[in-house]
Amino acid sequence: MARQNQVIAVVIKQYGTGLYRTCVSLERDNVTFLSTHKDERSANETISLFWKAYDEGQLKTAEDVDTFIHSIRPRSTPQTDNHPVPPPMPPMAAEQVFLPLAA
Repeated sequence: MARQNQVIAVVIKQYGTGLYRTCVSLERDNVTFLSTHKDERSANETISLFWKAYDEGQLKTAEDVDTFIHSIRPRSTPQTDNHPVPPPMPPMAAEQVFLPLAA
């Protein structure tokens, strides 16, 4: 029996900045950064929007996720002098977060 891909969606708190990041993985070895938020509530709202779109069949490919990201960008934390938007998560960090979850 073929194993289905496990979809993972998480909120990660960056303790150094106090910001929250939303990340998803539709397939093994592929992590996508969605957004950065100042508070956990808005980050969880983004994850809820992701699951809603996924459940409705709107997110099947990486291109679909890219379209989704652009549709939620205004909800993301804007860059400010005190809290610049951090760069995307490095692949090594993504592995440390997602590989144990996919096991």
